[in-house]
Amino acid sequence: MTDKLSSYIGLAQRAGAVVYGEDIIVKKLKVTAVVLIDADAPAKYRERLAACTASKPTYTVEGLRAALHRDNVNAVGIVNKELASAIIQLLR
Repeated sequence: MTDKLSSYIGLAQRAGAVVYGEDIIVKKLKVTAVVLIDADAPAKYRERLAACTASKPTYTVEGLRAALHRDNVNAVGIVNKELASAIIQLLR
């Protein structure tokens, strides 16, 4: 994970623009702009979440847990449109 991506995720956390975990991401899919899945998450989890969020940009990234400072989180959704746009631009 790049420092810039880590910074964007940190900004989103401080802004309260992050939803954590599969259940909440799917529940708030209408307001979620981008979904990030940790590369260390189980393959079936990544596949299931990617299938559920097919209508949204979904990326698998290395070191997501470290950037979030949360060991038990496998995926997050960013709801802030501007931050999500910056993250998408960075990951393309």
